[in-house]
Amino acid sequence: MSQVKALETNELPLGAKRVVKSGKTEILLIHCDAGIVAVQSKCPHAGGPLEEGAVCNGRLVCPWHMGTFALPGGELLEPPPMEPLKTYPVHVHDGHIFVDGEPKAVDSAPPEPVGDSELFLIVGAGAAGAMAAATLREKHFAGRIVVVDPVKEEPVDRMQLSKDALAGKLPLDQIALDVFSHPKIDRIHASVKEFSATQRKAVLSNGATMRFDRALIATGGTPKRLDIPGAELAFTIRHPQDVKRIHESLEGKREVVILGGSFIALEAASALVEKGHKVTVAAKEPLPFAKQFGDRAAAALKKLHESNGTTFRLGIEILAITARGIEIRNGSTSETLPADAVIAGVGVTPALDFTHDLPVSNKGGIRVDDSLRAAENVWVAGDIAAIKNSRIEHWRVAQQHGRVAALAMMGSEARYEGVPFFWTYHFGKRIDYLGGAENWDEIVFDGDPEEMKFIAFYLKRGRGERTVEAILSCERESETAMLAEMTRSPITLAQAQKAIA
Repeated sequence: MSQVKALETNELPLGAKRVVKSGKTEILLIHCDAGIVAVQSKCPHAGGPLEEGAVCNGRLVCPWHMGTFALPGGELLEPPPMEPLKTYPVHVHDGHIFVDGEPKAVDSAPPEPVGDSELFLIVGAGAAGAMAAATLREKHFAGRIVVVDPVKEEPVDRMQLSKDALAGKLPLDQIALDVFSHPKIDRIHASVKEFSATQRKAVLSNGATMRFDRALIATGGTPKRLDIPGAELAFTIRHPQDVKRIHESLEGKREVVILGGSFIALEAASALVEKGHKVTVAAKEPLPFAKQFGDRAAAALKKLHESNGTTFRLGIEILAITARGIEIRNGSTSETLPADAVIAGVGVTPALDFTHDLPVSNKGGIRVDDSLRAAENVWVAGDIAAIKNSRIEHWRVAQQHGRVAALAMMGSEARYEGVPFFWTYHFGKRIDYLGGAENWDEIVFDGDPEEMKFIAFYLKRGRGERTVEAILSCERESETAMLAEMTRSPITLAQAQKAIA
């Protein structure tokens, strides 16, 4: 396809982005510090509109899930995308911008393959393990990769399980991630029983002993169950089969009780209410998410749920699960909540039910440095990794870990320097959270949380300026993408407010 005139140069000043068409192909033109570049207009992860993303520090950040790409080349820097952007030839002449609708060819002479005699073991096929395997192949690791996980359905886009998949909007067979089809990736359906970093070996549940040159442990989390009679009667949500069992149990039935005030609990409540079920959330917390978000934002989220039909029983003690329902106590009063199905959403515990010689963190996971290394030749990523004595249990963070660990396994100086980011979805509203603030001195809102369109800044007071420790937002995707990039370094409230003005 020959180049076509897309725009006049004065229509694309420095810092601007515009979607143009070459034939039927939509292309995003960006005028950045590197010049005018042309990339695909939709994020390869979920089709997010990159025109609404942020350009900052030589990066393009997707507004939906913060996938990050380098400019001008479109290289993948941070997940959840697992591939780079297509880029297109662009030419500026005599005040006009010309673009070609055929993407640039992938380099036909890639770097020499590395590690062709080595075996890399990946324990865990979830977000971190899948991203690590994809990164190793992207970076031309030529050795053998062995992935061990007992769950045949993995890897999947786990974020969809408690959202569109549970709501019945997205078939379960459409959330699988095609990562392990490479001929040099071997998949073993088993669990690890013993792991030795010093001996560089793992003993599997099928009796096999795997010896490795380097290994990544990414076993993820195991859903918690309450320590009450009948706890085993509750469903949990971790794998596609869990959602399938919930759907089957609710055929022709309506009453659902969800135990806990976690993110997955309220996401499940939103999904099942939208599916037509009568949902009650029973939790010991007086206000879900108040500890993470503060009272005002937490109350706004609760109001959103109530306005759509979710019922809350909060500040109660859960006594037992029986065939009749959920036995609870509120003060001196006991009662039974009727339930056709019960779902437990009370968090996860690090999946470390095997013997090992790795350094244990007091946060319950494995202690690692900022390259995710736990011991010589062994890296740890995802829910079980404690960096600077901090663990974050979220799918996108696990993917970030997996990519950094894979690069480090190949000998690079990769370090985990990303801003922690997660999102949660309720009744059509996506709530984004950047950073991490276990405590704060002040919350400043831009917009109205009661209207579910706002940005909240969680601040610490220092000498003079107030610094941003974390950010919560809803319906402000473009600004949040910009802030995600800016907060790689400490910023003040004034700087943040200026960026979104």
